[in-house]
Amino acid sequence: MKVSFIQFFSRLPLLIVLFLVFVILNILDGHSTWKVLYPDKYHREINPLARWVFRKLGVTSGIIIYKTVLILLIGILFWYYAKKETLSLNIILSVANIVFLITVVHNYRVYNKIHPRPSKNDNES
Repeated sequence: MKVSFIQFFSRLPLLIVLFLVFVILNILDGHSTWKVLYPDKYHREINPLARWVFRKLGVTSGIIIYKTVLILLIGILFWYYAKKETLSLNIILSVANIVFLITVVHNYRVYNKIHPRPSKNDNES
């Protein structure tokens, strides 16, 4: 049985899985952002709203509050519209997950560039 794009993206279980992936990616984004910004490297944050929140609340509290509010708001909206707009929400979450995956990978790369791991030759000296 062949499933069309619309049939596949119109499924409610897919929305639940995509939302769980969204939450996991946001947790990883929070962790990777914390690693790059801590303790007070706010200039490294590209998102101006997030940068403002981090300056006001500090990096750790700012990330926790910012991500919690974001996930709760999106979760409430998705719960409300889940049965009416499943196709649209699944597409939106798929795109958002791709964007957050790219962001997380970028953040960890920036961290590794800022804090390179010592090579084996450094330990032998």
